[in-house]
Amino acid sequence: APSIRDRIPSGDASITGGSFDVNSAKDIAIVLRAGALPRAVKILDEHTVGPSLGSDSIHAGITAGLIGTAMVVAFMAIYYQLSGLVAIAALALNLVYLVAAMAYFGATLTLPGIAGVVLTVGMAVDTNVLIFERIREELRHGRSIHEAVRLGYDRAFRTIFDAHSTTLISALFLFQFGTGPIKGFAVTLSIGLLANLFTAVLFTRMIYDYWLGRGKVERISI
Repeated sequence: APSIRDRIPSGDASITGGSFDVNSAKDIAIVLRAGALPRAVKILDEHTVGPSLGSDSIHAGITAGLIGTAMVVAFMAIYYQLSGLVAIAALALNLVYLVAAMAYFGATLTLPGIAGVVLTVGMAVDTNVLIFERIREELRHGRSIHEAVRLGYDRAFRTIFDAHSTTLISALFLFQFGTGPIKGFAVTLSIGLLANLFTAVLFTRMIYDYWLGRGKVERISI
């Protein structure tokens, strides 16, 4: 490493060494000239951002996420009745898995990460809506409740799997080529999608199978 031996009061200096030849000296001269700026740098504007801005943004993001989740929960409970409560239970389990996985990996919850959580909530609700509407369609075609539930899950699964797979591929590319905040978004979204494939498809179906297996069911609240 070079060392500074004297002051440079006039802007002129020399580089000395025992191993220099003509070619190496020319190379160093080219590097020094290439690194020089042709004009002086002038500060046009300067801002100092305090740490409270990041804290306020995180707080606002969490508030928005909670309000959006509460509205989604209210809609599912009112529109789909008892089946909506099953979807809400699956959504809560999905969030538990997401938070547990982030704690296990030591991930930090950033503002883009909160956006990933909110998008996960939307994907989870969308999955249940697809299943419930498919079950309703089978019931309108005169199927029995057991048959409608089975066909509803079976026929909706391919659409659900395709949607989750394409979104997961996008999240993986964001994680691979994105920067820090973008990676946080990709991590929360990927974990949420994988958890949703279990909670919205397998977990809710286990609840229906348990309920329908207890005896003859003449009406389903959906």
